[in-house]
Amino acid sequence: MRVLMTSILCQSGLMTHVLDLIKYCQQNSVAVSAAFLKTDFASPEQALAIKQRLGDTEIWEYEDDAELLQIAEAAQCDLIHAHSYLTFNAARSASERLEIPLVVTLHSVYLWAPFYWSVLAGANRIIAVGPAQARFVGPWKDKTVIIPNGIDTTVFTPGDELADNPITVLWYGRVDGRLNRGLVALDQLAPGLPQHIRIAGLGQADVSVQNMPFTGWTDDPIKQLQASHITFAHGRSLREAMACGSVGMLVGHGYGGRVTRERLLNPNYAVDALPQYHLPRPRPEVLLRDILEIAESGELPTLRREAREIAEEFFSLELMGRRTLAVYSAATA
Repeated sequence: MRVLMTSILCQSGLMTHVLDLIKYCQQNSVAVSAAFLKTDFASPEQALAIKQRLGDTEIWEYEDDAELLQIAEAAQCDLIHAHSYLTFNAARSASERLEIPLVVTLHSVYLWAPFYWSVLAGANRIIAVGPAQARFVGPWKDKTVIIPNGIDTTVFTPGDELADNPITVLWYGRVDGRLNRGLVALDQLAPGLPQHIRIAGLGQADVSVQNMPFTGWTDDPIKQLQASHITFAHGRSLREAMACGSVGMLVGHGYGGRVTRERLLNPNYAVDALPQYHLPRPRPEVLLRDILEIAESGELPTLRREAREIAEEFFSLELMGRRTLAVYSAATA
């Protein structure tokens, strides 16, 4: 099978998802090429670095629908998989003209059916990365499957065993707007932590913190995640932290507490703290209580091992990739 993936070049979880999926497909005998719509979401230096990570993968860049049609013809693909919504209409047009199947992945929470009716109607299969993303697909729920983001658990791995004094608590992620709530609550509780518990932030946010050290975004956060006993995050960031053996606490716009196997077995549960999930507002006193409860439980090493086991069972790139290839098979049947 030959697959053409469409996206934009950007610094976000969307790009990481595409890169990981391309890698998985190539490791499983699926030929992949990539077509990127030209945008300003990445600087020339950032765009070059992303393309270099793709190695020998065949890459095109395009500006309009007609160019993508020519690319799809040249790629001789059996299926088009569109990721960024900015590429959806061009991908649908090429799919129809060449009479090849189309798969689209919904990465954002959006009113998909009203604004992309023809795309969803024309797609052979629709993938949503979570229940909130799948909510507004209109009459096409039957061809929609939820496949959460996976992370490479061979890259995000635990480090050396950590001592329990001091205990390190980390906030990790890239957020803006209302998703800053969790970070703000952690910053407010920081002065109330006992001396043997340290807290810090790592990532990118559009609020300033006053009471804890904060390090900007890094493309290689593994050492910081491995050194963290407890991590507050959501989405891909939380998955990465748990794969590194950090106890995962779900926080963003809302607060969902510790991520457990029992919660993940609920098909409506998501490792996201978006407004659409209506989680309780993060309150400093509640987060402080939960930190102290874990820190004083005497079970921190066990909980950290469980976090890694959960990541291997529920968050792996292997699981995401295998389910995506099953969608490809269904779309081309």
